[in-house]
Amino acid sequence: MNDAKQRSLGVALGYLSISLRNILGLLLIPFMIHHLGVSEYGIYSLVSSLALYLVILELGLSNTTVRFIAKYRAENDLQAQHQFLGNVLFIYTLIAMLVFAVGSYIWWHLPSMFAESLTLEEISLLKQSYALLLLSVIVTLMSNSFTGIITAHEKFVFEQSSQISFFLLRCSLVVGALLLGYGVIEIALIDLVINVCQAVMRIYFVFWKLKFRVSYQGFNFTALKEVAVFSGFVALAVIVNQINWRVDNLIVGYMQGSEAVAIFSVGIQLILCFIAFASTISNVFAPKIISMVTAKATMTQLTNELIKVGRMQLIVLAFVLGIFILFGQQFIQLFVGSEFQLAYWVALLPMIPFTLVLTLSASNALLHGMNKHKIKSLILLATACLNVMLSVFLVNIYGLVGAAIGTAATLLIGEVLLISRYLASLGIEIKRFYYETAVLMLPVLSIAIVCSALIMPEFSGWFGLICQCLLFLMGYLVLIYWLFINKQEKQWIKGILNNVFVKAEVGGVK
Repeated sequence: MNDAKQRSLGVALGYLSISLRNILGLLLIPFMIHHLGVSEYGIYSLVSSLALYLVILELGLSNTTVRFIAKYRAENDLQAQHQFLGNVLFIYTLIAMLVFAVGSYIWWHLPSMFAESLTLEEISLLKQSYALLLLSVIVTLMSNSFTGIITAHEKFVFEQSSQISFFLLRCSLVVGALLLGYGVIEIALIDLVINVCQAVMRIYFVFWKLKFRVSYQGFNFTALKEVAVFSGFVALAVIVNQINWRVDNLIVGYMQGSEAVAIFSVGIQLILCFIAFASTISNVFAPKIISMVTAKATMTQLTNELIKVGRMQLIVLAFVLGIFILFGQQFIQLFVGSEFQLAYWVALLPMIPFTLVLTLSASNALLHGMNKHKIKSLILLATACLNVMLSVFLVNIYGLVGAAIGTAATLLIGEVLLISRYLASLGIEIKRFYYETAVLMLPVLSIAIVCSALIMPEFSGWFGLICQCLLFLMGYLVLIYWLFINKQEKQWIKGILNNVFVKAEVGGVK
C-alpha cells in the first residue's frame, strides 16, 4: 500500500478512532461517576494528571524519532535509521529510570501534598492507583520510539487499527470491572495491562514487519548533539501541554477539593476530545511535510500544504465548535447531570481560541522539519507559566471558570498572536493562511449558529439532542459546500464519489 493511500486510510481510521474514543470515552465518564461516586472519580482524574506529568521527562523523543526517521527515510539511508533506533532505545532506558525515581519521590510525598484537601482514605486510594499508573507511564515511554518509527514510515493503518482495538478492549474491561464492583485501583491495573500489550504489538510490527534492526555502534556525538538540542525544545512543547491541561487540575484540586476536580475534569476531557479531531489529520500529514522540507520545497509550496491541511481540519473543528456552543449545556445536563454545568464554560472558553491554534497545528511538523521549533517552544513556555499565575489568581475569584479564563487568554496571546508572527518571520504566508481558513469560515459558522438558534425546533432527551445535531450538520454541510469549499476541493470530492459509484456498479455487475 503506497504512502498516499496510507494517509487517506489513516485519516479515515483516525476519525473512526476519534469517534469511538469520544463517544465511548465520554459515555464512560457518567458510568464511572455513577459506580465510583464523584469523589472517587475525582481521585482517578487527579492521579491520572499526576502520572501524566512524568511524560515531560520523555523529552520529546517520540516527535524527535518521527522527524529524524522521516528525514533518513527521505534520504534512503537505512543504516542511519537503524543506528538512530539503537541510540534512542539507550536514551529511553535512562529516561525510564529517571521517571521511576521522580515518580517514586512524588508517591512518597503525596500525603503531604494533599493533606489539606483530601481525606486519609482518599490519599490511600491516590497512592495505590498512582503506583500502577506510574508503571503504565514507564511502559508507554519505552514504546514511544517504536510508535515514532511506525508514524515516520506512514503505516497509519496498523497504528490506527491497533489503537481502536485496544481502546475497545479497555472500555470492555473497565465496564466489566465496575459492574463487578471494582474501583479505581482495578481500572489503573487494566490501563497497565493494556499498555503492555500495545507496546508488545508495536515492537513486533517494527522488528518483524518493517524488518527494522537495532544497530548500536557507539554514539555519534555530532548527531547526538543535534538530537539533544532538537528534542530538548520539543520537550518544552510537551511541558507546555502538561501545564495548560494538567496543572489546572492540581490547582483546582489543591484549592477546591476532589469534587471540584471531577467537574473540572469533565470540561478538560471535552477539550481533549476537541483537540483529537485536529491532531488526526496533522499527524497523518506530518511525515509528508517533513519530507517536503527535506526536499527543499519553497515557502509558497509549504504554505499551500498548511492551508490544505488547515482547511480540512477547520471544517471538522468549526462543526464541533458550533454544536458545542448551541447544545453543549444540554449535552452536559444529559451526560453527567446538572451539578456539572460549570464544565460547559470550562470547555467552551479555551475551545474558541483553540480552534485557530489547531487549524495551524500542521505547522509543528514544518518547524520540526526545518529545526526551527526552538523559538516557538520558548514562547509557549513563557505563556504557559503566565497561564499558571493567572489560573491561581482567577480561581480565587471565579472558581473553576477562572482557570478556563486563564487558559483561554494565554492561548490567544501565545499560540495565536505570537506564534503566527514567528511563522510569518520564517516566510510562511500567514495572512493568506488565515484568510483562506478562518476568515472564509467565519460567515459560514456564524450563519449556521444564528439560523439554528432562531429556527431549530426544540427537542428533549438524547433522541432530541441527536436530531438537533443532525439538522445542524445538514445545514452546515450545505453552507460549507456553497460558501467555503473551493473548486479544487469540489473536484476532489466528486472524484471520490465517482470512484465509489463506479466500484458499486462493478460489484453489482459481478
